[in-house]
Amino acid sequence: MATPVPVRSGFRVAGPEAPATAYAHPPLVECWLETNLATGNLLTPADFTALVAKLGPEWPQRSARPSPNGDLRLTNAMGDRVLRLSADGFGFGWLGHGGERYPRYEAVRDGFVAVLDLVRDIVKQRTGTFTPITWAVRYVNRIPCGTVWSTAGDWSFFRLWQPHVLTGLGVEPSGFQGRWDLPLEAERGHLTIQFRHGGVATSDASNPETTNSETSNSVWIELTASSTAEDTEASLFDGLDYGREVIVRSFNGLVSAEAKEYWGVALPVRQVGTKAN
Repeated sequence: MATPVPVRSGFRVAGPEAPATAYAHPPLVECWLETNLATGNLLTPADFTALVAKLGPEWPQRSARPSPNGDLRLTNAMGDRVLRLSADGFGFGWLGHGGERYPRYEAVRDGFVAVLDLVRDIVKQRTGTFTPITWAVRYVNRIPCGTVWSTAGDWSFFRLWQPHVLTGLGVEPSGFQGRWDLPLEAERGHLTIQFRHGGVATSDASNPETTNSETSNSVWIELTASSTAEDTEASLFDGLDYGREVIVRSFNGLVSAEAKEYWGVALPVRQVGTKAN
């Protein structure tokens, strides 16, 4: 199997370049795009009020509630889009815990951009500047028991799982949590991978939709790519797109062929009907 290698334009493989894998029914249940702002652009309570008023009826104000870390969280009327606001910046996310089909990255990005435009207008009116300083992309995958695994012995579908290191230690795999922090190419940030058994998505622990019996016996794989935005919106969008590419290719390299088959591997549409040169 080819080894994923991070490069400036995304992940490539050592050998012939491979396209990013698409799945007919992926285990993805959350996708988040996030940014923080420069100190001079920190959001105020008045900014929050103005933003909520500008979001429109799709984002009912009664949905506002504190998130686990105390930030403000709003959910749209359909319950599949979430906006988290803090003094430092904001995150825009898609939720698919109810079985909703992932709308694709481009649709989530469009939602993020729409909120960014509103925040920019509000902040620039108050401060005269608007400077994003970080970007982050997070994909959360929920893999229930009975799908690609039935016991901890089947967790080898995730290639970083190495149960042999627990032999003789009397350690039970139930409730396992593992985290890997991987530096990407120079000046391109970090990729954080979390593998956990049980509980709920760490990014949305207070959401009641994530606290049912299915999630309590699930494996969660979260991938987060993040870095600085070099103080420009162009760098912010370049970073988000790069981070998404890193995450997609990394997940593809981390799971077994059997798991990919279970989730319905499909080549990108542009590949259909083409011939090799």
